[in-house]
Amino acid sequence: MTAEIQLTDWEAVTTELQRFGTTGEVDTRDDSIRVTFGSAYIEVTKQGSISTGMPLHEIEHDGDVSLIVDHENNSISIHTDELSYTFRRP
Repeated sequence: MTAEIQLTDWEAVTTELQRFGTTGEVDTRDDSIRVTFGSAYIEVTKQGSISTGMPLHEIEHDGDVSLIVDHENNSISIHTDELSYTFRRP
């Protein structure tokens, strides 16, 4: 199942990332959620910041973004006017 969500829909963001992180560690707070798989992570804040990190690369983005969570392919794609990035669950 694939879900496209906006960061403005915080309930959907937390629900989808909690589901995505079932095989990792999920830290949910009032204003952020971080999903960690060993040394790889994705963190999203309610204010509109996204950061990811994996060995050899990382990204940070602030502002309007769409998240496409693909549970079948174990990935989250981040799309903005300036950025297209896919985080794959290790």
